[in-house]
Amino acid sequence: MKEAPRLEQLHPEGMTPNQEKLADLYFETKTEAKVGRRRTLPDGKFELYNVVRPMGIFDFAQEDEFALKMHEKQIDAPLSPYYVNQRNLPPEVYEQIGVVLAEMQSGLRPDFCTGIPEAAINIAKAYSKASGVEYVEGILSKEKTDAGRKIVGKTEAGEKKKLRIIDDLVTGADTKFEAIKAAEELGYEVTDIAVIIDREQGGAKQLAEKGYKLRAAFTITQLLDYYLRTGRITKEKYNESKAYLAASKK
Repeated sequence: MKEAPRLEQLHPEGMTPNQEKLADLYFETKTEAKVGRRRTLPDGKFELYNVVRPMGIFDFAQEDEFALKMHEKQIDAPLSPYYVNQRNLPPEVYEQIGVVLAEMQSGLRPDFCTGIPEAAINIAKAYSKASGVEYVEGILSKEKTDAGRKIVGKTEAGEKKKLRIIDDLVTGADTKFEAIKAAEELGYEVTDIAVIIDREQGGAKQLAEKGYKLRAAFTITQLLDYYLRTGRITKEKYNESKAYLAASKK
């Protein structure tokens, strides 16, 4: 007998019911968030600055937004038309994040999980609660150095070593490689990196080239397609976002 298709195979964007519920929460839930902006100075140079404003967890740019972490190194890069804030979320959102991350994991089960500080700490705890994979506090820490913030390892591995590293999203892979290096130097075997959103700007490919698997609950394309189909965003906003995404992949 032919196997019945899974629910996500029947969904236009390939989502499970739990993923769709989380996508709805990301659009509808409003939080106060610090967002990056970029202004042009009188001499033509750019300056980055931050503001705090109400926004959805997944939201779209106002004037001079959004400057991302990548703009600290490449300040003249195109601004992102969308942004995902996954810090200080309501409990019901973290709970649903945990359910979705636990639902999508398959294959090798790790001994432990941990989050890349700071945004992913509560995400990793939510995943642990939903999946039963033990969360270990303080494996990774973020320290300030002369060259900027750096991820370092704090808690050495014991007999059990398999570790799933969790973060909020992936753009490029620099932060992920810092976390992997710090964990491996402590004796952990990193099974994979799990994130909620893959921004599809090269991070997954960079990780794969070094032999590390990325597991993402969503891609940006999935969310944009879903929000357009359900009438949450206009075709104009969708096209702007897709054009930015296409240019960032070149």
